[in-house]
Amino acid sequence: MVAWGLQVFDSLDSTNEEIRRQAEAGAAEGLAVLAKQQTAGRGRRGRAWDSPPGNLFLSLLLRPKASPAEAATLSFLTAVALLEALDLAAVPAKLTCKWPNDVLVNGAKIAGILLESRTGPDGALGWVTVGIGVNLAWHPSETPYPVTSLAAHGIGVTPEDFAQWLLARYGYWYGRWQAEGFAPVRAAWLARAQGLGQPVVVRLPDTELQGRFVALDDSGALLLELPDGRRQTVTAGDVFPVG
Repeated sequence: MVAWGLQVFDSLDSTNEEIRRQAEAGAAEGLAVLAKQQTAGRGRRGRAWDSPPGNLFLSLLLRPKASPAEAATLSFLTAVALLEALDLAAVPAKLTCKWPNDVLVNGAKIAGILLESRTGPDGALGWVTVGIGVNLAWHPSETPYPVTSLAAHGIGVTPEDFAQWLLARYGYWYGRWQAEGFAPVRAAWLARAQGLGQPVVVRLPDTELQGRFVALDDSGALLLELPDGRRQTVTAGDVFPVG
């Protein structure tokens, strides 16, 4: 199991940026950086991530012996660890994961995941940064999709306490991922997947696909069964339920 070394900062531009700086300076795997607030937090596709005090802003440094494609499945591992940390918080609601990397409470987003990595000139993986944001005390009121927080469900927990729960569950799953590969992580993720077996719409940059979400493949891509029975592999996009 990885030995975590947690560093806590009052404020950072971005926990992912701090991990990058320390990784480039030679920091070892297991570094975990927690900021009480961020001034330049970001989510997927460069979107801004609101970072008020009271929420969790945590990034991890990993140096797995894996290919970049294998390391990409760490986003699913992160979601599973997050769900189990929320279990420890005794959230009185349904917890699910949404492809590719969101965690939901009663269908509303409570957490986001951002993986970033560095490869060498030979294409080998140098390190992976796992950025995790969780709405503990606060969530934005105007978003294009439902969002929530632990506080909205009557649960008060500090970022430091939640980070300890999350690191414990992450360490367990990272150990299994290293020893057994993606298969056990995929099974745990699918056990709580939103929309599995149901009709969904996948929004791509220039089109939409509609079909039934039937599985994940060995790389974590979504397998969509189209109305004509063919299966389409989706590697990127936003998934929404039909109706």
